[in-house]
Amino acid sequence: MTAAIVFAVLSALSNACSAVLQRLAVVSRCRTKARPPWRAAIDLVRQPMWLLGALFLIGTFGFQALALYFGPLSVVQPILVLELIFTLGLRVLLLHDNIASRTWAAALTICVGLAAFLVVASPAQGMHDADAGGWIAAVSIWALAVLVLLLLARRGSPARRAALFGAATAVVWSVDAAFVKQAVDVLAHSGPLGLLTGWPLYAVIATGVLGTVLLQGAYTAGPLAASQATLLIVDPLASIALGIVLFHEYLNTGPGYVAGAVASLAALGTGVVMLSIWAPPVMTAEELAPLRHGQVHHPKELTDASSVV
Repeated sequence: MTAAIVFAVLSALSNACSAVLQRLAVVSRCRTKARPPWRAAIDLVRQPMWLLGALFLIGTFGFQALALYFGPLSVVQPILVLELIFTLGLRVLLLHDNIASRTWAAALTICVGLAAFLVVASPAQGMHDADAGGWIAAVSIWALAVLVLLLLARRGSPARRAALFGAATAVVWSVDAAFVKQAVDVLAHSGPLGLLTGWPLYAVIATGVLGTVLLQGAYTAGPLAASQATLLIVDPLASIALGIVLFHEYLNTGPGYVAGAVASLAALGTGVVMLSIWAPPVMTAEELAPLRHGQVHHPKELTDASSVV
């Protein structure tokens, strides 16, 4: 279990590094004169900062896969919320930002809620793989949930639509994490050839693409705070439920333990909502100019589509 926690924390840290570096690269490129999209994309890929961010993104996936191999979904997925905390630290370290006290309070609430859940619920590893019947039942139920959320997201205020899109994205990504867990188990027992000829790898790709498409829909539907909060809250909850249903993961189920776990997750969710609402405005190209010339003062904090950057 220790290995799972360590790799999950490294995955969250790596994702925060990737988000910050690639966001800085994109904003920096915005300072140049307008170019055709294909030329702008080529210029972006040539930037060392963007390439370093891409390497961190690969590390994010690798660390998450290792975490899911050594530990249950109900441990790994909630820990990934720590990306928000690491992003705050990176803003201080790289941009010399002044982080508001209430933002740090929200971050502390997330940490306390997460730690309390892991201690009280004490999630335990179940099976490393699931049978066909389990996959069919779980994927069908989760797919139905996504469909209902998307139908509800067709109407309402921008905030409501963004929140529902974010929830649908989270459900898809919880299934994607389950597929990753299955794929890593196939790799460990059957090697690269077994991975390439088995279905889990292609299921990971399919749900990854679908989740990315839904995420973009969430960003265009309404406020980032609404979609981000629901995404980061629903993903751990959906993953915990999926781990129990599909991999038979174990959580302490006594009345006191259940109440404590619910309270811990409520605290974690409250912290995520607070941090999402208090996210600063997007950093502009003009505000990045001192950073590009090595003269970092106190630029405004920067937000990223996938985290509070």
